[in-house]
Amino acid sequence: MRKFWLLIVLIIAAVATIFFLRVGKIVESTVKPEVLNVTTSQVTIAWTSKEKYKGRVSYMPAGTEVPAMSAAETFGASDQHEVVLTGLRASTRYTYWIGNSKSRYQFQTQPAQNSPFSFVAVWGDVSDRVVPLMRSESGEFIVSLTSAAGQKSDWFSDVRPYVPVYNFSGVDSPFLKATGDKHQSVPNNLWKLDWGGLRLIFVGGAAEPEKIAEMLNSSSAHTIGIITSLEVVGVLFGEAKLHSILVGHNKQHPTHPAAFAAVIGAGEKSVEIDGVQYFGVDTAKQTGAVRVDVDVESSRAVFVDENREVALKQPPLKQKRTCEECRRLADKGAYEESVKAYLEFIETHKGNFQIDDAYFAIAEIFDSKLFEFEKALGWYRRLASEYPDGTLTSLANQRIKYISAYADYDYKPLTNFERIKAVEYARKKDQPQERDKIFGEVKSLIKAYPDSNLAPVMQHWLANQYRLSEPDKAVEAYMTLRKNYRNHSESQEAMVEIGETYYDAGRYKEAIKAYNEALVELPGLADTIKSQIARSERNLRRDKIAYACWGIAVIVFGTAFIRKPRRIGARSIVCACAAFVIVGAVSSFYGWLIHEQFNSAREMVLIVSSFSAIAGLSALISMKFTRKVNADSAGVFSAVAGSLAGIVFFLAGIYLAIYHIYIHYLIVVKL
Repeated sequence: MRKFWLLIVLIIAAVATIFFLRVGKIVESTVKPEVLNVTTSQVTIAWTSKEKYKGRVSYMPAGTEVPAMSAAETFGASDQHEVVLTGLRASTRYTYWIGNSKSRYQFQTQPAQNSPFSFVAVWGDVSDRVVPLMRSESGEFIVSLTSAAGQKSDWFSDVRPYVPVYNFSGVDSPFLKATGDKHQSVPNNLWKLDWGGLRLIFVGGAAEPEKIAEMLNSSSAHTIGIITSLEVVGVLFGEAKLHSILVGHNKQHPTHPAAFAAVIGAGEKSVEIDGVQYFGVDTAKQTGAVRVDVDVESSRAVFVDENREVALKQPPLKQKRTCEECRRLADKGAYEESVKAYLEFIETHKGNFQIDDAYFAIAEIFDSKLFEFEKALGWYRRLASEYPDGTLTSLANQRIKYISAYADYDYKPLTNFERIKAVEYARKKDQPQERDKIFGEVKSLIKAYPDSNLAPVMQHWLANQYRLSEPDKAVEAYMTLRKNYRNHSESQEAMVEIGETYYDAGRYKEAIKAYNEALVELPGLADTIKSQIARSERNLRRDKIAYACWGIAVIVFGTAFIRKPRRIGARSIVCACAAFVIVGAVSSFYGWLIHEQFNSAREMVLIVSSFSAIAGLSALISMKFTRKVNADSAGVFSAVAGSLAGIVFFLAGIYLAIYHIYIHYLIVVKL
């Protein structure tokens, strides 16, 4: 009886291993990461955890439905994680998450050298307003102008998963401080931040003039800015050593000038001296923020809480606005102002090579931002007429065709539907109650305009969205599409989509039925539909095999340990432990060789642990069967029977382990 309990302990140990690995995933759902080291093509995501594991980050371009990419740490398990995401596109927003966490965050890569952008500088305790501030000002990073000494809490904890934070000493990061990063332990008197076409230099009181001059030399920066203190420049600004360094640099490098200097503690003083724009930041006020807009030809500082704006860099011809400035206005959400800027650009730059860009930009604003399709159509047609061979003309013609096709009812269905998709659904699709309200709006729109050319498109869109979360409603929507718009192109493959809906929901019998109906209706897609039917039948077969394996495992286990005699010998325990260790070692080594084929290290460990536990139980079963049969039969027959029982249990257990951990690995054995 004592050895019987040893068997129970072995089973509990295997279950506990699996439970531990499962619980380990919870750790990843509670972390709050930081965005560090942002460039045009890569970003570092960092976080700490209570448990040690190998961190993994999944990511995809925001607003897309492409399969997620992933990256893992290069070192082993740790409670301090840094994952580098590479191969990214410049000036692109990405959605990311840690491990299997449901929490979603976003970051944006650095812009290309000539692209406009903004950053936000803050001082004082902004913890209660930093999130809405970053949303409204669209800053790509934060500069903290307040010393962290004596700071009781992290003012930027809510925005660190989205944007990097810097201060006078370098990267402002609790993670780097916690990990003992050398850049956090020694205050910097002089350091630089390169972002897009801006070089931002932080100058402290003990900075060496020669090193400042070296940092000013940047062939890649179209704008150079300084952040310093009143202690460095003095009250008169122009008599400081720093000023002479800036002026000397500008004379030698007029195409890459030091354009401005923000002076901390200089009140609201603003003055241009020798082509360098100085502006004061009054940190004596309890809290405040300034947004700095950077462009190739112009830059400005806008004090968020004050009616104050400082021009930091002026274009060569102040009366003319460039397309870059126009785009910056559009990026800020000032669409009407952006259109006015483009119109001014067109008027003052006749014959410029960017005129067709301006036409297309105006059309796109009216099209996708203001939803004024009649005006958009006019600008698209103007572009196609005046620039028939332009690079943007093909895109313009596509939009002309789309808008013209759905222009009935004075554009009302198109306007409402596009606004719902682009604004409401984009913001609220992750909120079930709000999402249902949006779907209700689309249904009402279809009901109001059932004869509109857009009605089948809206019905198809509705079915596709339901498919992501509610398969029965998706099928109902697809069937409505087939019933009401039978001959429309949107409904031609509805039965195929119904089959895919059932397949994604794991309802394979219903999927096969739908695919067979589609096969009759769409003989031209026979090969594709037959492959879908085969895929569904394969999954049904997998389920049946799994049920059979559970039955076999229960029968063999029950026969071995429940039917008398139940005694387990010491030799059996030793053999079971040996099997556990040997299979664990072999499968661990092989798993390490092919570790890149697993979705995560934790998944690999889970499979290895399951295989080891199953091997140990199979060894015990084999020994038990041999002894039970040996009592009534010859030794050879009992040994064969015991071996077969152990092998059968092992194979059934291996199948079930793969089936429940990651079923698609069964493809390796053609199942």
